[in-house]
Amino acid sequence: MPVADQKVVTLTYTLSDPNGKELERSAEDSPLTYLHGAKNIVPGLEKELTGKEVGDDFQAVVAPEDGYGPKRGLKPVRLPRSKFAKDAELKPGIAFMTQGPQGQSMPLWIKKVQGPTVVCSVEHPFAGLELHFRGKIVDIRDATEEEVEHGHAHGPGSAHDH
Repeated sequence: MPVADQKVVTLTYTLSDPNGKELERSAEDSPLTYLHGAKNIVPGLEKELTGKEVGDDFQAVVAPEDGYGPKRGLKPVRLPRSKFAKDAELKPGIAFMTQGPQGQSMPLWIKKVQGPTVVCSVEHPFAGLELHFRGKIVDIRDATEEEVEHGHAHGPGSAHDH
């Protein structure tokens, strides 16, 4: 069964920058599971995975436009430390959801903590980067009606366990 829209795909991967520096990887015991065709992963990788089969190794170079977008140089957002739970882990690179100016949910990424201020970016840390993926397709299955309706995979390894 090839990777196609409305298939739940499980894969292992390593993501590196153009210089070969590893940016992230799936854990050996916790591969990534996503719903293909539902914009759950960057578009450039999704395109490269289409048609692959279980057991296939893959390599993909994804341009910024097909990854996390170009770097836009947007100003950082400064939030008071008091807006976070007392026990919140506030380290550079950690993402969290907040409410945007029009009440919409939006992600922010912590850049640094300066005393009582948490400096955050509205841009993904990998924005502007050419992304180098390599990995292996571990499993492919038909998505359930509920997964298609919700727009994401359910179960272990997915971004939405329930």
